[in-house]
Amino acid sequence: MQEAHERGIHYVIVTIQNQTNQVIPKRLENELLNFDTYGLDQFWTAYHANPSNEIDYDFAMQLQLKRINITPEKITERQLLREKQIVDGWKYQLDSNGNVMKDSLGNDIKVDKIVTVKARLFEVLQRKSSQVVANVVYTDLKSNTTLDAFPIDSGFVFENLFATFRGDKRALTREDLDLVNNRRVPFPSNEQMVYDTGEDLKLQLKNIISDFNN
Repeated sequence: MQEAHERGIHYVIVTIQNQTNQVIPKRLENELLNFDTYGLDQFWTAYHANPSNEIDYDFAMQLQLKRINITPEKITERQLLREKQIVDGWKYQLDSNGNVMKDSLGNDIKVDKIVTVKARLFEVLQRKSSQVVANVVYTDLKSNTTLDAFPIDSGFVFENLFATFRGDKRALTREDLDLVNNRRVPFPSNEQMVYDTGEDLKLQLKNIISDFNN
């Protein structure tokens, strides 16, 4: 049974071809080629990123990176006016003559003191996105023919939203307060953006492998 299994295994060479004229992070390339992390249980297929001279390979799978698009760092600002009526202490209720009114027990009547509070919120959005366009090409090495090709379009978006304000803090909503507690952060580098895009790229590649072997 073991011999039959070994004879029945399809061996696949996996390579990455960078056609983008841009540098691909080495750690991304290593992760894309590390099939131990894909969680694939392929009983009849073995993927090798490092080919062995002792194996006569049946197929080749090439990840062709076509384009890398990275948008410039963008900051968008907007101002929002907040206004709210709140209870700010209490006051005595007066009658038409200006005298303090009494309840049925003779106690002074107190009522909430309602005030209008205002604040201006300055909301800031940091945004940067990246896109990697690629093809996955399967080749039959025995007949030297292309079996299939699958397009991949992966993206990653970095966003950070924060705010400052002027005025009375009590006029802000709970969501406003969360934004005020946030801070501006450094934009990720282009290399980091490409690497983060690779997480989605790896997921799509895993799905293509699973579908192809089914």
